[in-house]
Amino acid sequence: MQIVRTDISRVAASTGEPVLRVVFCGEGGNCVAVDMSDAETGDDEAAVERARSILLKTATFALAANDYDARSNGNFDEVAVTKANTEGGGIYIFEYRDGDGSRRIPPSNMPSFEAARAEAIRCAIDLLVDLEPGTDDLTGWLVRVLDESGELLCAIDVQQADAARQITQMSG
Repeated sequence: MQIVRTDISRVAASTGEPVLRVVFCGEGGNCVAVDMSDAETGDDEAAVERARSILLKTATFALAANDYDARSNGNFDEVAVTKANTEGGGIYIFEYRDGDGSRRIPPSNMPSFEAARAEAIRCAIDLLVDLEPGTDDLTGWLVRVLDESGELLCAIDVQQADAARQITQMSG
């Protein structure tokens, strides 16, 4: 989803407790809201980063417990999360190019290196869309994947992201 607007507000949860709400709005009217306890307040930029981190962690966590649940329409007979990563899984750190610098997000549990690399490619395609020829540097890496000790496992560059984007457009 290409984010076109971010709204931040303080609202009351259904329990009456105050929460900080960050709403990411995309093109076409799609929005995702993240409600956070108001305990760790900060400036708007810190709130947005915290909400992004929560979204990334939850996006990789929603795994079906078994084949039946994976094929169902979401009407699960039983929902049980047994483990966020599989035997071949691990902890991966994603680093994103941000202008002349970079930023890292908190470590993520991923089922495999292949899944982490696929996520890096998807994110690199999203970053590629935001680059402007003539203004932004269209060379070098966009997303890097590191293991939990900080060792570089792979880097997705502009050319790889563009090739993946073209393949996705042709198959879609």
